[in-house]
Amino acid sequence: MIINKKIIAREIQGETVLLNQENGDYFSLNGIGTEVYNCICKGMETEEIVNFLLNKYDVGYDTLKRDVVSLINKMQGKNILLDKQ
Repeated sequence: MIINKKIIAREIQGETVLLNQENGDYFSLNGIGTEVYNCICKGMETEEIVNFLLNKYDVGYDTLKRDVVSLINKMQGKNILLDKQ
């Protein structure tokens, strides 16, 4: 997965606001969502992101993976994330 080149991201006080320049849609990420987004920007895949966050937070693997996958699915639905080509 890659970030759509039409997305502008701005981090403000630990949260990130994403703007899709094609359609004007906004998408807001909380602190952990911002960490997921930053991992994706670095080229990390889902499992790598989950393992990275497991080392930072006191949360179970299944819960974290479900939440990360859910966020990724939402970002794909908003055309923030695209499949690698």
